[in-house]
Parts: sequence; C-alpha cells; structure tokens
Amino acid sequence: MYCIVYRLYDGQGNRLDNEVARSNGQRGWLVYRQKRPVTGEPFCHALLPPKEGAPDHSALLTPLNHARLRALHGGLRLTGQDFDAGHRYLKQAWWAVPVMEQ
Repeated sequence: MYCIVYRLYDGQGNRLDNEVARSNGQRGWLVYRQKRPVTGEPFCHALLPPKEGAPDHSALLTPLNHARLRALHGGLRLTGQDFDAGHRYLKQAWWAVPVMEQ
C-alpha cells in the first residue's frame, strides 16, 4: 500500500521528538512480510521501496526486522528493530499513513 512512513526512533534507538519525526516522512510502497519470499521461513519484516514491485535493495528506509504491525486511528504502527553497522539490534518504530498515490 502507498504510504507516508515516519521513523519514530533515531539510528541509536532513541525516541525522536514529535516535530523531528513529523519532518522525516518518506513516501513509498509499504511492504510487510511474515515469511521469507523464497523459503517460506518465518521472518517478519517491513520495507519501504519507492514504488510497487521495486526491488528490496531500493528501499527508502532501513528495513525493519522482527516487525509487528498494529492498525491504530487512521494509520499503522510498526515496531521492530534496526540492525546497525556495529552488529547491534536497535529499537525502531514506524508510523505509516496510507495516502492516494500522486
């Protein structure tokens, strides 16, 4: 689904201020997968490619690993983890608002 996605935590796992979170929205095609595409193994993750059918490596945001999805008041909240260069999993959450494609 085409959405505006807002990251709610920075790259260190710290909660962003509301104004900062609102200013970092990215428009793209939200993909939520509960299983790996090829093997079918359980693997909940979310990504935001620029358009429907775009390859995973073109994602606008770092993929959200171990993602959980909840529908709330006109949007979707995804919670999970980022994986950083130091091989640490960091807390991350996205707020996704469906929009009409332009």
